Order: sequence, then structure tokens, then C-alpha cells
Amino acid sequence: MERGDDADWFPFHEFTMSGNPQLLPPDVYFANHYLQSDTGNHPNSNSTLLSQSSPFLSLGNHHHHNTDFHITDALLESQIARLSLAPSAQSPAFLSPPPNYNEGGSRRSYTALNNRNGVDMRQMRVQSAARGLQINSDLEELGMNSPYDNMNIKYHHQAGNSLGVERYTNYYGRMWRPRQRATLSSLEDLRGRIFAVARDQQGCRFLQSKFEEGKTEDIQMIFMEVKDHICELMVDQFGNYLVQKFLAVCNQDQMTQLLRNVISDDHRFMNICINTHGSRSVQKLLEFLTTAEQRAIVISVLRRITLPLTKDPNGHHVIQYCLKLFSFEEKKHILKVVADHCMEIATDKNGCCVLQLCVEHSMGDTRDRLISEINTNAIMLSEHLYGNYVVQYILGLKIPQATADIIAQLRGSFVPLSMSKYGSNVVEKFLKEKELIQETQKVSIIEEIIYSPHFLRVLQDPYGNYVAQTSFAASKGGLRSAMISLIQANNPNLHSHPHGKRVLQCIKGNKIRV
Repeated sequence: MERGDDADWFPFHEFTMSGNPQLLPPDVYFANHYLQSDTGNHPNSNSTLLSQSSPFLSLGNHHHHNTDFHITDALLESQIARLSLAPSAQSPAFLSPPPNYNEGGSRRSYTALNNRNGVDMRQMRVQSAARGLQINSDLEELGMNSPYDNMNIKYHHQAGNSLGVERYTNYYGRMWRPRQRATLSSLEDLRGRIFAVARDQQGCRFLQSKFEEGKTEDIQMIFMEVKDHICELMVDQFGNYLVQKFLAVCNQDQMTQLLRNVISDDHRFMNICINTHGSRSVQKLLEFLTTAEQRAIVISVLRRITLPLTKDPNGHHVIQYCLKLFSFEEKKHILKVVADHCMEIATDKNGCCVLQLCVEHSMGDTRDRLISEINTNAIMLSEHLYGNYVVQYILGLKIPQATADIIAQLRGSFVPLSMSKYGSNVVEKFLKEKELIQETQKVSIIEEIIYSPHFLRVLQDPYGNYVAQTSFAASKGGLRSAMISLIQANNPNLHSHPHGKRVLQCIKGNKIRV
């Protein structure tokens, strides 16, 4: 799993499973990536930043091949203006291009317009820089990074970089570090503002360091200020790491209070579970539940939202984690919901993975019911994009009665299944897997295929020809001789056919499966 640069600071929980391997669709998505925001570079920007009054911008004439301002310069300035916290800030519309900026249809009118507005545009940049100082000053007290610190505002030119812009960018880059050391040295200074600091990257790191120090009074202070905002922090790109770290150090009473806040509303809890950051936070929450009461509280809510979670790219990880951590008595309520909606879950990209895990972690009547639901619908599932993985998983368990039930359901349908993109995988599973079925059962499947009036279609089918090759490899004695005779009898229809000729080469001793 790829992680960003902050992986060492921000721990996460990676979900792994042991035991019988699941059959996963090739396109199944496990969403555990970190969100990244584009800071907005403008490689085609063509501007020069001049300063007449700012102490941190250098004056001078900088020559470029093209001095016209690009449209993105004006748009960037408009965005910078929106960041201003000063009461006297100009309206964003003030920095917007004139309505006829792109009108005129000629390069001459475009250049003339730029020349007419060039001085104003330069002055706007100086004003924006000054407002940046005010923003930094306002946020300094919180110890939080300014939008100006995070924004990449180095303009790239066709001929080179403006020295003034270089100094402008470096100035803001230098401002953060000394301010951080000065303002994030004491937790007491952040009293009443910890929730806001927790949603900032640097602030989150500072608060995590307090957990590592392990002072009870610091942990309690942070808890008191974030407990009512726990749901917002769990889905925040930075706050979720603070939550995960806190869950590892909080006491039982604090855990119970947080848990009740998180699950107080079913809809809100589900939204947390299906969020990329929230799913990770909930998994960590489940990991640190220590009492039967706490687990019962979670199960009482999860059982009502199990179905949508099993089909969600993020939510299904929460269900899988419950199955892994909780006892059978605790998770049987979730298993019952899965059994009630077995087909709906089995035919979903994420749900088919959850269903396999449910079978693995179930027992007794619950396990029998899950397997029975799958076997009863074996034909439909075998031909389904995702359902076929569930059928193959049940066959892989090598439960004699379950295998016999599936064969009984598929009897009479092995020919159309052989010509199905997904069903052909199930048929080959019967023929390839050692000790899966008895020899008599294997013979009956092959005979149903080769003695069918549609056997030639199977030989010429893009998927059926693979089943025919597998059948030939699995056959013995008289059955193999019968296959050779039937295939050779159709030689005129096979020797020049793109799929049929593969079967001919197979019976001649050339083992090919292209």
C-alpha cells in the first residue's frame, strides 16, 4: 500500500486475513489510500511579480521572451484574494479579468488589453502579498499553517523564473518553521482551540506527540475538547490520525464515551464507515474495544447497516474487521443479515469477498444456511461476474455434501456454462481440482459435455475450447478414446477455426492453452 510522505508520523491499520484464501475479483477495490490535494501549479503562467513597497520582494527589470500575462495569473490572484482574512479585503470580483478579456479575436487586442491592465495586475500581486502577511499573523496564534504557506505560488516562465517570485515564495516558506517552534511548544496555549488544531497537519503532529509523552492530564485535556467533535475528526484527512492515536492511549471510560458519541446516529455512523479516512478510524476503534458491553453497543448499530456496508469499497472493511475480531456469539447477528441478503451480497464486487469471509467465520446452523443459500442459486451465481468466485470458494472448501449439492444444481447446464465467460471457470474448477470430486462425478460431467448435440459449438467457442482441453486432460481410458473420436470426426470444422484448432492440437499431443 502506497503512503504519502507523512507515513512515519501517521500510523494506520492495514487489514490482513489468514486462513482459507478468498477468491477476489481482479478489479476489486480496497480503498485505503491517502487523499492528496493539488496545490495548483501553473506551468504556463507567464507573469512577473514586481514590488514597490514590500520589503521581501526585490525590485529590478527581469527580461522574458513573452511579457504578456496568462489568464491563469488572473485566476490565481482571484483565488489568493479569496483567502484574505482582512476586513478590508477587496471582493474576489475585483481581481477577476474584465468580461471582454478573451474577446477581440486577435493577438493585438489581447496584448493591448494586457498592457492596459498590466500595472493594475502587478499592484494586485503586491496587495495580495501584503494580505498574506495579515493571514499569517491571524493564524500565528493558533500555530496553524497559513494557506499562503501551503500554496505553491512560484510562477514558471518559458524563459526562466522571476527572482522576485523566488524571494516571495522562499519568504513564506521560511516563516512557518520559527512560528511552529514558538507557538506549538505548550498544550496549555491551545486550550479551547484543540479541535481546530487537530485538523491541521502540523497541529495534528504536535497533539500526537503529547500522546507519546503519556501525561494523563494532557490526554484528558485533549479528550475533553475533541470528544464532542469525534465524528468530524474521524473523517478528516489529518484528524483521523489523531483519533487512531488517541484510541491506543485512552482509558475505558473515555473509550465508552467516544463510542457512544460515534454510534449515536445510524446514518452518521454509516457515513463514517464508508469514508476513506473514517473506515480506517472505525477499524482502529473496533481493535481497541475491551469489554463485552462496548462490542455489544457496536454490533447493535452495525447489524442495522450491514447490508450497505458489505457493498461499499470502504465499508466492507469494517464488516470484515468485525468478523475477524469478535466472537461467534457477538458476530452471529451480522452473519444473519448476510444470510438474509445472500444473493444481493454475492453478486456485488465487494460483497462477494465479504460473503466468503462470512462462511469462513461461521459455524453450525449459520454456516449451513449460508452454504445452502449459495448452493441453491449455484447456476445464476456461476454465470455472474462476481458470483462465480463465491461458487468456486465453496467448492474449494471440499465439503462433500456441499460439492454434491452444487453438482446437482448444475446438472444439465454444464454445456451452456462451458460457453460462458464466467461459468467456464466453475466447470474447469470441477475438472482441475484434485480430490474435489469423485472420479464418477468427473466422468459424468465430461460425458454430459461431449455427448451433447452442441459439442461442436463448445469446441469452437472462445471459452468452451478451454473446457474441452481441460476435459481431455482429465479423461482416462475409454472416455479419452471417445473424446478423440468425436473431435477427429469434426476435423473439417475445426482445423481452420481459430478456437477449434487448439483442441485438435491438444489431442495430437501439443499441450496448448493460448
